Amino acid sequence: MDDGITLQINVALVDLPYAKHIVPVLARSHRAACREIIVTVDGCKPQKTRQTDPAVRCPEPRFSRGVEELRALGESLVRQGTIDRVVTLTPRDPWLAEVTRKYSGRWVSESHDYGGRPIIGYWAGVEAAKTRYVVHYDGDMFLHQDPGFDWAAHAIPFLDGQPNAVSATPRLTAPYASRIPYGDSASCHEGVALAPAEGGWKQFFFSTRVFLIDRQKFERYLPLARGRILFEQLAVKALRRGFPRPAEKMYWTTVGGGGGYRLVLSTEKAWVLHPPWKPEWYADLVPAILECVAKSRIPDEQLGKTEIQTEAWRAFLRTQAQA
Repeated sequence: MDDGITLQINVALVDLPYAKHIVPVLARSHRAACREIIVTVDGCKPQKTRQTDPAVRCPEPRFSRGVEELRALGESLVRQGTIDRVVTLTPRDPWLAEVTRKYSGRWVSESHDYGGRPIIGYWAGVEAAKTRYVVHYDGDMFLHQDPGFDWAAHAIPFLDGQPNAVSATPRLTAPYASRIPYGDSASCHEGVALAPAEGGWKQFFFSTRVFLIDRQKFERYLPLARGRILFEQLAVKALRRGFPRPAEKMYWTTVGGGGGYRLVLSTEKAWVLHPPWKPEWYADLVPAILECVAKSRIPDEQLGKTEIQTEAWRAFLRTQAQA
């Protein structure tokens, strides 16, 4: 693999209402820095667990139609030159089985965790790239990035200079130190410890929402389901309590337990937001939120918080429209 950067964006059925807005914005944000841009369409249903019933969560024919719409959206973006390739994940694909074994190990073959969140969708996106560095986004992420700046390209020298820095991420919310009295950090409510590091803060936690990963470093920790987390996986499987564990937990238990960490960048030129709650009217707000985030205009209630404050944004956008 060469030392370039690949941008990879995951989309699933839940992203269908707003993917047409978010995916092109993310792609354009990294077009100049990336060798290739890939959209991964998750066509795999979660397995049935106590928490998730695929017949309810992914009913047919809505699921298959939605996957096809996402694939068609991706192909249209290829024709426009916005992205370069679409990878559709399908059940019983031999390549996907190989990826699962490589990243999760032979004891965890499931495609999703116990709550229906993807596992192999993340690792397939990384494996599909042809470059050493992969920038990943979930298909619902909002990114602010100053014109002419690319946070992934900015992060690579810091990763290269820190042997245990396996991944990096931009600020987890808009800069807020000058506006609310919490000091400066990745956010004002981090539940996982941060420590100063060159370029930002190091953290022994990992989020699958957005990351830049150094595949050469990452592959030293594969498969992820080994040691303590493998014991936990096998225990909860036997007890039928929350098996399998999430991709994030496998990552930070194995990589973090081995001394690897993610670098949260301190530069104020790029930051992200994530929507935890998506009511029916949410998709209608997405274009306006994208425009405001691009201009670094956010409601005061959002300051310091990583999760989009949906009701606050709805009120904020009404005010903006009336101004």
